[in-house]
Amino acid sequence: MKNLVFDFFKEYRFLQLADLLDIYQVTSLKSYKAGEVIARQGQQFEYSIGIRQGIIRTYILTSDGSEKTVRFAKEGEFTGCMRSILYGQASNEFLEVVEDAKVILLSTEKLKLLASDNIRLLKLWNQAVSTALHDAILRIEFFTSLSAEERYIDLLKENPELIRRVPQKYLASYIGVTTVSLSRIRSRVATKFE
Repeated sequence: MKNLVFDFFKEYRFLQLADLLDIYQVTSLKSYKAGEVIARQGQQFEYSIGIRQGIIRTYILTSDGSEKTVRFAKEGEFTGCMRSILYGQASNEFLEVVEDAKVILLSTEKLKLLASDNIRLLKLWNQAVSTALHDAILRIEFFTSLSAEERYIDLLKENPELIRRVPQKYLASYIGVTTVSLSRIRSRVATKFE
């Protein structure tokens, strides 16, 4: 298990062996099956999730009960419930496994405590928060500056494997259209790029 955790954090070259051992002490490995809901709206979820294998989607429920997909996270990425991670509050979102997943659960509160005495772990925390903020800004731009067809094309260019791996109903929700509209968009885009 230790090697799996160390391997996941290898891209953070500023971390020393002692830092990795500290991180290891506040992590656990877990597997989830496709369709499993890991976290629910209204509950506090105290972990950041490092994805070793699989895809996890973040979604919210609208006032009419429909699901709106906010994010997909895949191998090598982190996900979690932002209100819980940042503020220790109940989540306003759900985390659902799209593909069978193997993950590293990292206790957010324990990492924050370790980071209060360790500048390198604080740097890790700051990078994670910066990445989450950057992703949120990109998502806002995605919806405010692109048409539905442009959002699909952007997804096709930036993350084509999601199109292959994620069910159409989740992709439609992610780009803000119905599955019927997504089918039409896919047909138009396919003829443009033939």
